[in-house]
Amino acid sequence: MKKFLVMVVVAISATMNVSAQVEDLRHEISVTYGTGSSIFGDGIGHLFEAIGNSLSGVSATNEKQFGTLSVEYFYHLNDPKAAIGLIGGYAEESRDFTKGGIKVGDAKKTNFTIMPSAKYYWSNKEAFGFYSKIAAGVTFHNEKSNSSQWESDNYDKSKAYFAAQVSPIGLEAGIKNLRALLELGWGEQGVIGLIGLRAKF
Repeated sequence: MKKFLVMVVVAISATMNVSAQVEDLRHEISVTYGTGSSIFGDGIGHLFEAIGNSLSGVSATNEKQFGTLSVEYFYHLNDPKAAIGLIGGYAEESRDFTKGGIKVGDAKKTNFTIMPSAKYYWSNKEAFGFYSKIAAGVTFHNEKSNSSQWESDNYDKSKAYFAAQVSPIGLEAGIKNLRALLELGWGEQGVIGLIGLRAKF
């Protein structure tokens, strides 16, 4: 009888521990930062712009690039290694145009991105995780330009286009509920790598 009671207590304790671990892994919230997204990828457009500006004596100054800042939420399924979620991101680029040391215009681009996502943990230990992630959705792009030189350079246009992120290598390390992360991949969140913090609850 004593052995039976001990076995019941051990079984209940094990079940509670497993449930607690699953509960702990159900939700994730992350904040990440990456550079090299498509907002900075219009190399041909910048080249033609640079050529046109050089011919007219206009130069680009005060150039600023704010990489993609993303917020992610993931929910772990019954299989704790698999998770689905949603990613929201923002990126910005701006610059001024000067001629003879006098500002004659400015331009600004912004990207708002939203992507449903999925990821799979190949390994998820107490203080370390290794995963892969994919995401696909839409980016809302806006571009504004103001010029005192040419009326044709004054515009405010928006468009939406397909967005994606593929991160075959994702690494996270830290304590059980708070980890730093590094991803190697390509897409709207960043090219080559992005860094961030992840909280699990």
